[in-house]
Amino acid sequence: MPLIELDILMAFINRSDRYHEVASRIMEAAISDRDIYLSSEALVEMSLIYRSRSMESELEEDMRLLLSMFNGRTVRLTPLEAMRAVRIRREYGLSFFDSLHAALALSLDSTIISLDEAYDGVEGLRRVDPREWRRDG
Repeated sequence: MPLIELDILMAFINRSDRYHEVASRIMEAAISDRDIYLSSEALVEMSLIYRSRSMESELEEDMRLLLSMFNGRTVRLTPLEAMRAVRIRREYGLSFFDSLHAALALSLDSTIISLDEAYDGVEGLRRVDPREWRRDG
């Protein structure tokens, strides 16, 4: 059950993003593959980004699109994962949200789909580069 990271979601939404085509392939797979999950924390991070860019008018529509694509396949942070995220930030230097995504991915099957190489150094976490994505994993 890989977790999809916000960088893929944002590249999918933004048609001018250089990774839009790659992100579109991943999102197509997410529609048909019931084992790819969306993090509720990715939606919080997305909200903060939209707010900082004065784009809140587009936020609800974009969230609605993502939620419909994942059809309820979201994961939420538990207190245990929040504690794990603190350790990940301390030991690996990940950002606040990246540490949350890493902790959630570790609680699933330890796989995260992301362009962000910062995840590569986290022990036990396997990052799948979406440019190398194959439907069979």
